[in-house]
Amino acid sequence: MPQQVTQTGDDWYRYALALEASEEGFWDWDIVAERLWVSARLQSMTGLDACSTLDAWLDRVHPHDKPRLEIELLALRRGKAQRIANEHRVRSLDGAWRWVQMRGVISREPSGRVTHVAGCLRDITACRMADALTGLPNRISFVDRLERRIEQGFRHADWDFAVLSVTLDRFEKISETLGSSGGERLLIETAARLQSRLPEPSLAARLMGAEFMILLDGVHSESEAARFAAQTIEAFREPFTLRHHTIVPQLAIGIAQAGMLYTHPEEIMADAESALAHARRQEPPGVAFYSDGMRERAVERLELEAELERAIRSGELVMFYQPEVDLRTNRIIGFEALVRWNHLRRGLLPPSEFIPLAEETGLIVPLGAWGLAEACRQLVEWRRGPCEQLQKARVSVNLSARQLEQPGLSEHVRQVLARTRLSPQSLRIEVTESSLISDAPAAQKNMHALEKLGVGLHMDDFGTGYSSLDYLQRFPFDTLKIDRSFVQGIVYDRDSRLIVDSILSLARSFGLDVVAEGIEDADQLEQLKTMGCPCGQGFYFAQPMAPNAIDDFIRTGAWGSLSIVPTPLAQA
Repeated sequence: MPQQVTQTGDDWYRYALALEASEEGFWDWDIVAERLWVSARLQSMTGLDACSTLDAWLDRVHPHDKPRLEIELLALRRGKAQRIANEHRVRSLDGAWRWVQMRGVISREPSGRVTHVAGCLRDITACRMADALTGLPNRISFVDRLERRIEQGFRHADWDFAVLSVTLDRFEKISETLGSSGGERLLIETAARLQSRLPEPSLAARLMGAEFMILLDGVHSESEAARFAAQTIEAFREPFTLRHHTIVPQLAIGIAQAGMLYTHPEEIMADAESALAHARRQEPPGVAFYSDGMRERAVERLELEAELERAIRSGELVMFYQPEVDLRTNRIIGFEALVRWNHLRRGLLPPSEFIPLAEETGLIVPLGAWGLAEACRQLVEWRRGPCEQLQKARVSVNLSARQLEQPGLSEHVRQVLARTRLSPQSLRIEVTESSLISDAPAAQKNMHALEKLGVGLHMDDFGTGYSSLDYLQRFPFDTLKIDRSFVQGIVYDRDSRLIVDSILSLARSFGLDVVAEGIEDADQLEQLKTMGCPCGQGFYFAQPMAPNAIDDFIRTGAWGSLSIVPTPLAQA
């Protein structure tokens, strides 16, 4: 028989010392007598008396947390649960909300009736309210502080504060360069720099990723908040040195000024985030204030993003094609593929309605993959038909900056060509100068791989950027596309003619082909032919058309009816 253990006075003394030393509070709920006993530690945390009631405790629980706690306590009372492990907020003696972790276990009579629930309570505010990486307050802590500040605003008519939503622009790309640990280091340094600039009693918090939020207290006007934001952006122009990389991140800041219209923290935070979305669309990213309608537009953008994601999956996107013409022979030599969205409610949408959103959200990658495959498939289908002009045609597809940065781009293109059975020489990739700026090394690597594959490379909108000549040396382009802005003025504007003539001379020097975009009338066409421009496209020949319209356009002879007389150069 095991020896029975009995409790001595020394044992109870040790238990009492351990209880006193513990950072946890202890409680015992007498269900039969409807009394709640709490330890001295728990009394100091909550202000409850040593002998209290459960209702007195529940009165101190945050309204958002109270319903779930009541359900779990009811399950204990009825014997449906044996234990409780619940985290909730309670109002402390200083009026602040504290996060606590409640644990307890039931005690039954021999008959099975539950008579007691006893357990402990631990203050977990420090770990629950702080961001583990940066040490800043987290979203929960920020909402709690902002809620009390709004209450102060209503009590004392004190609305001298603003909420700032702050983000590091293109953090994901920077993090890819630095690696995950380098990205984390950048966030830590960013948090420290933001914290060092805050006036008392303002608060900075990290919400998630590279998104921060500031409760800027003591600002009397939007101009004061704007001044702080501008100074903060300026402070971030001082480079960070991380892993032997010099990083100068750009901040974007959205501001919502406090006022009586805001009764809940989530409202003013949402408006600051709506302003941030507007600030991020600026070039370069900057500061924006919330104004009426921003929230509605932000909701519309979220809805449009969800609809676009669905459209890519469900086949709502369609390709239109605009002919590229050999100006010397009046023959179609290829087509530029241009995506349209056949929206269920709004009808056919042009790229300007959704491509910027796709690029901002990253949906441009699956959208571009679909467009590439569809354009290649369509060209192969045309070549199976009887039209002689389509047998040797090529197709051009636009790639965005995000696509150019994707690892394995050339392998993806190779697989599409193999799947559609299209030769690489029949495909042209078009990129703009601006798309090369974001990550030139990655774009350079991908474009050389595409050249090796045999795919043609066109520089679109040539002449509108700042580094055109540099890019011609660094990237393997075979064709320049003259921007339509120069073609529009070529008949009457001497400067436009000089620019186009310079581009044509440059192309000859580099051994490059040229396509003039935006030809809209016979005079522009005649001027380009006189200057020796070999190829062109524009509304004068045809607008972008659906595939079946291209078939009809060529079959019915509409193409041949255009008055394009071959030049002496073409006849030579």
